[in-house]
Amino acid sequence: MDAADWPSTLAGHRAGDVCDAELAAAYVVTRVGARAGSRLLQGARRPGLRIDGKGPFLETLAATRVRGVSDPVARALEAWALGAAHVHLLFRVPLPIEVLGWQSRGERCVSLVADDVATAPHADGLAFALHDLCHLEKFIDPEHFTGQVGFFRAVHRALTDPRWSSFAGRFDDAFATDLEHVVADMNGSAVFLFAALKMKLKMAVRRRVARAAGREARGSGPLDETESQAYATDLRTLLALLGLEGELAGVADRVSTRRDEEQAALHLLRHFEAAGSVAVAR
Repeated sequence: MDAADWPSTLAGHRAGDVCDAELAAAYVVTRVGARAGSRLLQGARRPGLRIDGKGPFLETLAATRVRGVSDPVARALEAWALGAAHVHLLFRVPLPIEVLGWQSRGERCVSLVADDVATAPHADGLAFALHDLCHLEKFIDPEHFTGQVGFFRAVHRALTDPRWSSFAGRFDDAFATDLEHVVADMNGSAVFLFAALKMKLKMAVRRRVARAAGREARGSGPLDETESQAYATDLRTLLALLGLEGELAGVADRVSTRRDEEQAALHLLRHFEAAGSVAVAR
């Protein structure tokens, strides 16, 4: 299995004879093989994966450990091949808002890009594909799936609200970049994702207050009184845009990266899970 197998597999996919997951497996294995040579295959996979009859590249990954292909990547390909994940196969780098939209519906994407496509901060197309597959495995984790969908659904609602541009306009470009990272490049517990979003907002407020005072923003430490007042106002606006109002707003206000509000975190998680369950049932 080497780079020479990729064009024929791609042609088979275009003809409808090769499934999306098999094409992704071929993309990964042939590119790893071009670098690893005789070290490509690393011994039997135990336990093996439940992929049968889906194509030679998937079957290789099911039975054999392939150099540089982690277990999460293999499990993601298995779920994809078995129809346990709704995946958009792309041949380009998607926009963060596209990834957010898919995740808000219980879907994700995997990109197989040509060697001349810019993939920074990832080294190349192979690194980008492996990164996507790792995120897919985290996204479809049954423990966190519906909660994530609910969280991403709330953020998608906020970003498509006419009031969002006025809110986001208060902050610098770094906040926009941080937000894109949360909505398109982070997966896991919905509460963790929400706490990360709050932290990004908190740092954006700190930078804005510092700019207004003509000084450098501190890189760490608790917010001072001026920062705290500004953050409280902006957080209320963000929570409303996320559809977290009334009792939920109070609960969400207490959740933080310190994980010291277990009951509040559980309440918020149940809210996101309920919203996610509705979304994926449609």
